[in-house]
Amino acid sequence: MSIAQLIRRTLNTPDFSSHRIALIEAREAAHREYYDSEIFSGPSLFFHLRALAASEERDVDKFTEYTYAVLASWGMHRMGRGGAKMREFDDFLRSIEHQWSGILELKDASPADLGDSGWAKLEKIFRGLRCMATGTSLVGNSKVLAHALPNLVAPIDREYTLRFLFGRTDVKNGMDREWALFRAIHVGFYYPLLHAESIVTAIAKWQGQFAWDTSQLKILDNLVIGSVRLARTAAAAPGAPTV
Repeated sequence: MSIAQLIRRTLNTPDFSSHRIALIEAREAAHREYYDSEIFSGPSLFFHLRALAASEERDVDKFTEYTYAVLASWGMHRMGRGGAKMREFDDFLRSIEHQWSGILELKDASPADLGDSGWAKLEKIFRGLRCMATGTSLVGNSKVLAHALPNLVAPIDREYTLRFLFGRTDVKNGMDREWALFRAIHVGFYYPLLHAESIVTAIAKWQGQFAWDTSQLKILDNLVIGSVRLARTAAAAPGAPTV
């Protein structure tokens, strides 16, 4: 049994092959939809690019500051009662400092390089990050790692990633389950797409030409967002079937 099959059985999650096929088939339309939506700009893009640059420069202080800012601009901290809440900056900084050596060890790795030891290092980092004050770690930690290790990690969120893959946005809290879900999404969905010929061709065409196409995995995340938005548009169209 492959590790992807083992994770799927453990989580009782679906086989992601149909989701990969859907994304491949919709890639051009989803990419256009992502950029036509014009909803991601201003501070969200500015701090995203600065966080990636700081990571590339191996500057932990700048990386922490810019990542803290980009997460807030991506809606990870809501003012007032209710909603997502991030930890205080000092707690966030200490957790990244404690994991920084491990992050640097994986900085130049690709998914094919991970192996058992690489996955063990990535798990230690994932579990050691202290990003969110509210219960769920999956979303916040994945977004931190997507900036620290953009070659290995795609950002995961409720509204797009989980909706696209599972048709729902809820996450059962618990670090063991959230780590297993994080790994399953990458092993079962994102990493195989990196070897799909049509996706490889599309990435080569787009990367560096569009503002948000900053890594291969971020491009795949953009396609997921575009696909969910296309589905919403289709569902809202006159004559669309109602549930």
